[in-house]
Amino acid sequence: MKKLFYILIGTSLLLTLGCKTETVVDVAVDSNVDGNVEINVDSTEFVSTTFTFKDVKIMGDTLIANVQYGGGCGHHKFEIKQNGFLMKSLPPKQPIQIIHLSTVDPCRALINVDLKFDISRFRGTPHGTTVLLLKNWTSDIIYSY
Repeated sequence: MKKLFYILIGTSLLLTLGCKTETVVDVAVDSNVDGNVEINVDSTEFVSTTFTFKDVKIMGDTLIANVQYGGGCGHHKFEIKQNGFLMKSLPPKQPIQIIHLSTVDPCRALINVDLKFDISRFRGTPHGTTVLLLKNWTSDIIYSY
């Protein structure tokens, strides 16, 4: 009878501990030159969200995009990246895109903001002109340097 009691207690304990859920977080580990390890825990999840271009222009090596998006309460960040390979044309063409990442943002304010990006890494030639093909923008962007 004692054996049966211990088996029931052990089984119920295993079931109770086995049913716990874990919160998964992103962990970034950085190793310094001196061997110290720094751990950054970030539980904020960013997802890709929509936005609208209002205006796009270039000043020097900076692309300035005026964008509009809904929100106002969450965290928002924008990134620029290549959207394909450099096209070997005259002048060369580089497809690019701007990505809007946001946390859950239940607010409904209409936000207008100017975004500034260094675009010098998208140069197709050492000196001259590259045409930037910005995803979801209506016209080509001439980048002269």
